[in-house]
Amino acid sequence: MGSQVRNCDNTTGDVRDVVLVYPHEADITLKRISVLTPVGAALIGLSVGQGIEFQTPGHSKRSLTILSVSH
Repeated sequence: MGSQVRNCDNTTGDVRDVVLVYPHEADITLKRISVLTPVGAALIGLSVGQGIEFQTPGHSKRSLTILSVSH
């Protein structure tokens, strides 16, 4: 918990930093993502250069590539 993950959206090219947290600490306005969300769960254990594909709540598919991870 508390890992900061920098990722790149493979479709838009947008780079985003998020922090993985427990559900009660989640706050998207602070870029704190719960590990129980689809993307939060998918990010656990990934290393730099790895990617994930996930489905959004709106049922579209997105993919991300991990740029950096810090603890």
